[in-house]
Amino acid sequence: MALRWLCALLLALPGAAGVCSQPPRIVFAEPITPLEQSYPEGAVVKYRCRPGYVRNGEESPHVTCLANSWSRNSAFCTRKSCGQPHIENGNFHARTDLLFGATVTFTCHAGFRLVGPPSAECVVRNGKVSWSAVPSCEIILCPPPPAIKNGHLLSENEEFAFGMAVRYSCNKGLSLIGEATIFCNSGRNFQGVWSGPAPECKEVKCENPEVTNGKKLSGFRSEYTYGDQVSFECNPGYSMKGSSAVTCDANSTWTPPLPTCDEIRCGRPPEFPFASPTTAVGESSAFGTKVMYHCKPGFKLAPGSSSAVTCQRNASWSAANPPSCTRQQCSAPRVEHGNVVGNAKTFPFEGVVTFTCNPPYKLKQSSATCVVAGDGVDWDPAPPYCGANTIIVGILPFLLAMLVMNI
Repeated sequence: MALRWLCALLLALPGAAGVCSQPPRIVFAEPITPLEQSYPEGAVVKYRCRPGYVRNGEESPHVTCLANSWSRNSAFCTRKSCGQPHIENGNFHARTDLLFGATVTFTCHAGFRLVGPPSAECVVRNGKVSWSAVPSCEIILCPPPPAIKNGHLLSENEEFAFGMAVRYSCNKGLSLIGEATIFCNSGRNFQGVWSGPAPECKEVKCENPEVTNGKKLSGFRSEYTYGDQVSFECNPGYSMKGSSAVTCDANSTWTPPLPTCDEIRCGRPPEFPFASPTTAVGESSAFGTKVMYHCKPGFKLAPGSSSAVTCQRNASWSAANPPSCTRQQCSAPRVEHGNVVGNAKTFPFEGVVTFTCNPPYKLKQSSATCVVAGDGVDWDPAPPYCGANTIIVGILPFLLAMLVMNI
């Protein structure tokens, strides 16, 4: 009897052959029945899903005592889903999923502010999963818009929410300075603020704008008040300094300041090689002044170039095709009884050519120069350059007579 009891005791010891200790602890499930100190081989323990979990399809919720160990359990329970949290006028943001234990954060649409915690966790409540807390998004409200003197607010609203606008108007005869309409915006810490200060109502009158040596292009009125604009242009011969358009400002002055029209003056006319002006001008010339040029003797105006320059609007002399003088050309010299030395094909003013004579002619002039002659150029000295040999010419009749007698 004692031996049987001892054997039973040894078999009941944890780790003994054919005996299992307490079944494993599972995060997502718990045993249905109270636990024993040990279990014989073949014993089965049934589990149920813990709160926040649900059975996973056909997976078995049992574990079995094998020889010295429990059978491996599979994930027969999965986390329940809290579903998408609903937040009107806002959004939720999940880093992982929406299952038990997950956390989401919340943001509101523009013009709304978050009321409540900015995040929530999927938790178990009364055996069911739900979000720990879902905040709300409330529209941002602005304080009442500021009142103005000598004007009124064109709005009948008592509350002013984000995005709403209010408009101001002034009493008759007064100008509205600033923005006529302001908007309810979101400021720091999602507090409602107005887009700008309230406008001002005041009397504004600008003097009739006049520009000496200029005229108005637009803005013709008998009276000028805030915001009126006038544009100008200068008379011919004058250039504008300053802005061509001005606006009547809140302090009853024109901004920017009125422009001035200054007379266009060009400096001394330019100098060109081998040319001289025919028009007498001083150190400065008025817009439109034309200065004529002529080429110096021995030169002529090049094709395509102008004989004049004009004072332009930018106070400079026109130079698109400035006067250009080129040397005149003498005609090719024809030397009777002789030849020109060299292979020259052109003979410009001040050019020099040399000659040789054919026998029996004698060189009378060894060279000639292309010089001014009237309005043009010609050779100096003029031909003939080769003269007859007087000795040979004197005995020529005697030689002919002797030749005849011999015949």
